[in-house]
Amino acid sequence: MDGRRLLPDGIAEALEQGAVVVTGNQRAARAIRRGWDQRNSASGLTSWTPATVMSWDAWLANMWHRLVVDAHVAEMMLNRSQEHVVWRSILEADDELASLRTVDSLAVMAAEAWQLICSYDGQTGLQEAIGNSDTRSFQLWAHTFERLCQAERFIAQAQVEDKLCEELEKGFARISFFELTAGRVVLVGFDHMTPTQSRLVEALLSTGIQVEELRITIAAQRRLLVEANDGPEELFIAARWMRTFLEENAGATVAVIVPALESERREIDRVLREVLAPELEDIRADDHVKPYEFSLGSTLIETPMVATAFDLLRWSSEPLPLETVSALLLSPYFAVRTGEASARAEFDAFELRKARMLRPEISLRGLIEMMDRSKRRSKLSQLLRTLRAMLRVADRLQGLDARSHADWAEKMREILVTAAWASRDRETSVEFQTRRKWESALDELATLDFDGVPVDFAQALGAIERIARQTMFAPESREAPVQVMGPLEAAGSTFDAVWFLRAGELGWPMPTVGSSLLPWHLQSELEMPGTDAPLDSERARRITERIAASASTIVFSYAKEISEGNQRPSPLLTGLSLEAVGAAELLEREPQRSIVELEEIADIAEVQALPDRVIRGGARVLELQAACGFRAFAEKRLWATELESIEPGMDARESGTAVHKALEIFWDKVKTQDNLRSMTTEERNEALEWCAAQALKKTAEASATNWDEAYVEVQRERLRRLLSGWLELELERRLPFEVKLSEKELRDVRVGPLRLSVRMDRVDVVEDGEVLIDYKTGHASPNDWLTSRPDAPQLPLYAILTQADRLQGVAFGLVRAGEGRGLKGYAVGDGVLPKPSKLKDAPTLEGQVDRWREVLVTLAEEFYSGDARVSPKTYPRTCAHCEQRILCRLDVSLLEEDEEEEEDFGAGVSRG
Repeated sequence: MDGRRLLPDGIAEALEQGAVVVTGNQRAARAIRRGWDQRNSASGLTSWTPATVMSWDAWLANMWHRLVVDAHVAEMMLNRSQEHVVWRSILEADDELASLRTVDSLAVMAAEAWQLICSYDGQTGLQEAIGNSDTRSFQLWAHTFERLCQAERFIAQAQVEDKLCEELEKGFARISFFELTAGRVVLVGFDHMTPTQSRLVEALLSTGIQVEELRITIAAQRRLLVEANDGPEELFIAARWMRTFLEENAGATVAVIVPALESERREIDRVLREVLAPELEDIRADDHVKPYEFSLGSTLIETPMVATAFDLLRWSSEPLPLETVSALLLSPYFAVRTGEASARAEFDAFELRKARMLRPEISLRGLIEMMDRSKRRSKLSQLLRTLRAMLRVADRLQGLDARSHADWAEKMREILVTAAWASRDRETSVEFQTRRKWESALDELATLDFDGVPVDFAQALGAIERIARQTMFAPESREAPVQVMGPLEAAGSTFDAVWFLRAGELGWPMPTVGSSLLPWHLQSELEMPGTDAPLDSERARRITERIAASASTIVFSYAKEISEGNQRPSPLLTGLSLEAVGAAELLEREPQRSIVELEEIADIAEVQALPDRVIRGGARVLELQAACGFRAFAEKRLWATELESIEPGMDARESGTAVHKALEIFWDKVKTQDNLRSMTTEERNEALEWCAAQALKKTAEASATNWDEAYVEVQRERLRRLLSGWLELELERRLPFEVKLSEKELRDVRVGPLRLSVRMDRVDVVEDGEVLIDYKTGHASPNDWLTSRPDAPQLPLYAILTQADRLQGVAFGLVRAGEGRGLKGYAVGDGVLPKPSKLKDAPTLEGQVDRWREVLVTLAEEFYSGDARVSPKTYPRTCAHCEQRILCRLDVSLLEEDEEEEEDFGAGVSRG
């Protein structure tokens, strides 16, 4: 694209004459500087004077710096972090402060209210205004802020314009201002100027400095209004039109303007990626080469690189949640070493996430100790060295007293260097820019020493977090052909085409809200934004007209139906002479995509045979095969499993394991029902308490605080009560029994072609034979065994491995509180189980075992042969909690429908 087209002639002429160009926003300043450089390069120049282009705020800071250098002023201009400290100190000293907000958030609100009141010349009116308790509090804070700044010779950024006007009126600074502005200032991209801005312009004019406002307009060749059915359709129409426009106009620039950009950024990014750059859907693609970019950056703390830095800094002084430590181990910004990536991932998945901890958090020292015990220790030697070095630095920090912010900034740098933070061999441009922005944030932290108050590490860390949260970061523009921005960011820029999204009456103009800390009548009197609807509408109309004159092709679009209701086009579009077109008409020039017939290829490749050894998984292999062949293949042959989530305390599986362990210990000691009956209540309770303590021994060993110990004690008591109720049922069994086996593992048993290892929960010896029992702490029913695809095949599997003439019964031992507790299953005769269920598929238990053998052998053969068909037993209910849905391409919407049906059914039952 020709460089001259990027820079309107009026701006180019002003820059050639040495004028200072001041813009209403940072984006316009960057675009004009870039356009100046490209214009000169396109003209064949090899060197030129850089353009003096600054945003309004940067221009004010530059002029103030010149006055300080020339000794015209001596006040220190507070940066935003320093001003925040001042406001925070005022709020903390207010004994009557009572607010639902934190002091930090209230300090931000106070600074914003002060900025607003200063911009509209309302300081005098503020002190005389009458308002509610909030506004009266702010009046006192503002008065204290002014007195403090005056005493300490501080000046807030909101007061710089007034102070510059004062210096110009004195006359001493006129020469400095004239030299600084070269006698001419050109204003670009100002939709509206505040009273203090206007007064500063008048003061400059009074000194002989030429100040002019340049409005850039482009004659519109085509102005369209597009109506979509809903929001998603509107996005896709816009993206498809942009693709066609850019294909037909090489080198063109398209601006996508969105009123509420921040809330829609993710959805817009998804659609633009899908339509404009589908190649980036590949996970290996470089995400930084997109044909579009957002002018609105994200906060520095949200960038992955800086987020990792904060995790490392916090880790040096306190334990981190296991999920955070897990993310650190997999992060490309923490102690990256060639060859350790896979070992770190394995340690995270198989050791860290399976660690039994009452609280899901771990300290630096705790992780080092865990790694020292790990069988993967030799593969993690470099990481261990880094962790030990970090621990030494962290131990030194623990003994440090309060000190300056600058000292803590250096300590933070030391921690990150020791942790090999962001020390990759090849640093991308974005990573370099992120690191530079982080260093700027640390430099800003050091400026908080302006008040001479020392702080501890936690306070310094809180301060740098606040700075990073307030610092916006956007990588340098790559001049992508599609620029996504808000309406205000577009001021002062021109494009080849503009698409204004969400131009419906409910989305544009956006509602403007005033400050809750300022008296309403004062805001109304000063005509602040959000106090006068017609005035706000007029300001939005000027913005709309400015956007409509910023490109030769303009498209406004809106959706007829949105979540808030039905809507029409925004009334602000009236008078723009827009041509209404439909989506079909707009996209008629888009190349028609050819539809190719689906090519079917028979998958005749044989699955590799299983090795002749025991297959890990036991009865779970057959359970998964019964549920879905693909799930069994994915989980037990490809080992594609979801990472376990980490929850505080004991989860359901750990609680169930504790029940199994306690019962195993109890029956290993007591053995028979007769021995149980001979025990007194006190003896039984004492035995149960000991068994519960042994079952929770590992959990208790992880206790580190009084809270942990109290939690373990609650779990012991819960377990004792649960088992006490269960033993009451054991006493009621009619036939005497002896517990022959408890938690007995049977190694290398054959089921058809499979070799498995299984663990029986319990085998009771009764008259004439044995009863198999499988403990369950949740819901279970014997009917689960009676299909060709059993949901819980453990007991049928144990049954076919037992001598047929010895088997007297099989049952779930439902060890639960409340209703549903008991032995549920099938028995040969009366008395074996309290209430045996009736068999359906066979007249006798022996016949049912033969049927189970057929079913389980069939499942084993299917798994052995590699039957990986996507065939859920009950679709979609079987798939509701399957982690393989992303691989089998399940239609997730059906799951949502199924959940809604269950809710409706439940509601109907409740009403009945």
